[in-house]
This record gives sequence, structure tokens and C-alpha cells, in this order.
Amino acid sequence: MEPSYRFDYKKNISYSKLISRLFAFSLTFFLIYSFFCYFFILSSNKENTNSSEFFFNRPPDVIVVFTGDTGRIPYAIEQAKKFKQSNILITGVYSKNTVESLLRPLEDAADLDINQLSIDYTARNTIENAIATLRHLREHKTLFNVLIISHDYHLMRIKLTMNKLRTGHDDFEFFYSGIKTDYSKWRNLKILYKEVFKLFRAYIFLSFWDAEIITTESI
Repeated sequence: MEPSYRFDYKKNISYSKLISRLFAFSLTFFLIYSFFCYFFILSSNKENTNSSEFFFNRPPDVIVVFTGDTGRIPYAIEQAKKFKQSNILITGVYSKNTVESLLRPLEDAADLDINQLSIDYTARNTIENAIATLRHLREHKTLFNVLIISHDYHLMRIKLTMNKLRTGHDDFEFFYSGIKTDYSKWRNLKILYKEVFKLFRAYIFLSFWDAEIITTESI
């Protein structure tokens, strides 16, 4: 009769192989996912470069801010001052805020014409930000070159959403500018890794979206 310790030995070998395979799979997945994160940032940086080159000698027709993380509105005001452009849309604003309450703490906002600044209170996420932006653009027929402001980690998901929701009747050109994020901080690195997942999730969701049903009336 074969001693029981041999069975235990075989079980230990099986468990070791399983753990090794799981570790190898996890490591491979992590490295591939990290590569996507790195490519993500490179793509966002390219969007920043494209925007800077396109608007080198001309201002955007409108600057759109997708609210969410801190610093986006001050960054948008900085860009508005740079381009001498007061035509700004801030989408996803908390219902109790006003133009005055948003601009009051910002020193750079003193030269802006607040009559050209619009606020959207309806958006609660990136897709609703995009819908509110399209609504605004379709209502104002003279706005074609649009500069969208957010953080660098957010730009690719915004671009995916805007490209999916626009229709063949839209003549807008979208450009993107993102606040550069310090990824040496653990909080920001976690945000980046989550954002790549959100991009894949948005891609799947928007694959079932029929942009043609979104008209000026419906949004």
C-alpha cells in the first residue's frame, strides 16, 4: 500500500503549480494593463500637443470644461486668458453654484466677460457632459473649433464619447487639453488605473449607442 505522505506530496506539487500559474497570469495581466496605462498617457499628451499646434495663432470658438476633479475650472480660465476667449461652457456644475460663485475665488477670471460664460447643471458623468456639450453646440451654430478641458487621464474617454455621440450632421472639431497629473503619487496612479478600466467599459456601452437618435430636441 502506497504511503499517504506520497499523496500529500503530490497535492503540494499540484497546489504549487496552480499558485505559480496564477502568479504568472496575474503578473502578465498587470504588465499588459500597465502598458495600456502608459499608452493612455502618451495619447493624452499627443492630444495636448495637437491642441497647442492648432490653436497657435487662433483662439477656440468655445472652451468646454468637463467638471469632476479639482483644478479644471482654474485651468480653463488660464487657457481662456491665454487665448483671450471668454466663451466658456462649464458642464456638470453643482446646482447651488453660479457663474459668480465659481469665478469669485479665481484671480485670473477678472478679465473675463461673464455674459459669455455658460453653465450646465444637468450632467452627472462623462456621457452626460458630452450630451450637454453637443446640445450647447447645436444651439449655437457659430461654434466649430471646440477646446475641451479636463485632466490628462480623462481625455481619451472624453474623446471616445464625443466621437461616438456626434452625428454626420455635426460640423464641430474637437480638441483636448488636459491638466498634467503627477503619477508619482499613489492616489493619482490609482485614478489612472481605474480610468483605463472606465475607458474599456465606456467603449462597450457606447458600442450599443445609436448616435442618430440624439437630436437637438431629445438632448
